[in-house]
Amino acid sequence: MRTWLEIDIDNLKYNIDKIQKLVEGKKILGVVKADSYGFGAVKIAKELSEVGVKIFGVASLDEALELKKSGIEDEILILGSLFEDEILVADKENFQITVSSRKQLRFIEENRLNIKFHIKIDTGMGRLGFTVEEGDRVIEECIGKNMNITGIYSHLSDADGMSQESIDYTEGQLKKFTIFKKYENVVKYIHILNSGGILRFNNRYAGNLVRAGICMYGMLGNERIEGFKRVFTAKARVLSKRTVEEDSYISYGRTAQLKKGESFATLSIGYADGMKKEFSNKTYVIIEGEKCPVVGEICMDMCMVKIPSSIVEKVEIGAEAIVIRDDIIEEINSIHKSTWDILTGIGRRVYRVYKKNGSVDLIKR
Repeated sequence: MRTWLEIDIDNLKYNIDKIQKLVEGKKILGVVKADSYGFGAVKIAKELSEVGVKIFGVASLDEALELKKSGIEDEILILGSLFEDEILVADKENFQITVSSRKQLRFIEENRLNIKFHIKIDTGMGRLGFTVEEGDRVIEECIGKNMNITGIYSHLSDADGMSQESIDYTEGQLKKFTIFKKYENVVKYIHILNSGGILRFNNRYAGNLVRAGICMYGMLGNERIEGFKRVFTAKARVLSKRTVEEDSYISYGRTAQLKKGESFATLSIGYADGMKKEFSNKTYVIIEGEKCPVVGEICMDMCMVKIPSSIVEKVEIGAEAIVIRDDIIEEINSIHKSTWDILTGIGRRVYRVYKKNGSVDLIKR
């Protein structure tokens, strides 16, 4: 393999156990949208189901269908808003859907659908959902009409923010959401905590379900979570190694230059694989235990790294380089970096290698 992503299933399950202890008896919804952040939705869902996660969140009807067709029999909630033709399919397939408008409710009523749905409340995200006041009225109406309302939920927009302003804003969202506590004996699921909420605000009232996303993989925002284990490591191989005989520019645009006598390696990963072009000259890889800074513009299929003199003789063609990992993400020198963007951007030609019980369990693309 030229480029691959190693996923440690044992460490993933360890992190889920940590989350379960944090939320004190609340159920966990595993967020596996965007192919489970690039790690493989079907594989991750099946592994999580083995340790008691029995409801999964996806973004679209297609993602829900992929899980069901792959044998996932647990509950599936579509978090994104659906069009009317999609609602009909979701009803047939017994998916749970998100309702964020009266138009959707009218469609469900007019077609006499018994579809399970979660009412989406906008407590401050500003994306989808009813206002708190309107949502409360809608929920009363749905209950009165014996509609199959299965959940009530909202989304925290800044739960991983560290400023006092961010904390105050999140506290305000949670306070608004407490009005829905009165429905906890009527509606199956009430939920608002995402990864940031789980880790930082789990002692507030937040219903009986939490949505675990990026935190399953040991990250909150762009930082590692203390006490959680590493789940992912992306690797590539050294394609070539050179020592420049004179001062030389490297890659497109001449944005980096090596001095005479310095050495560099070309790696089998580029921005089409997930090594973001915006990280050119701003990140590093690890070869033979040493940090090797990326030099020059990252190309579509390759990138170049400077090899420290201490390991020049050790680096051979085919050597492994660690290119994306939690500690590397923390240190990328870019204001635009985003763990979610990095992980979901890992390309389809990158192999996924799942490790379980100390050995390789599955390799897939």
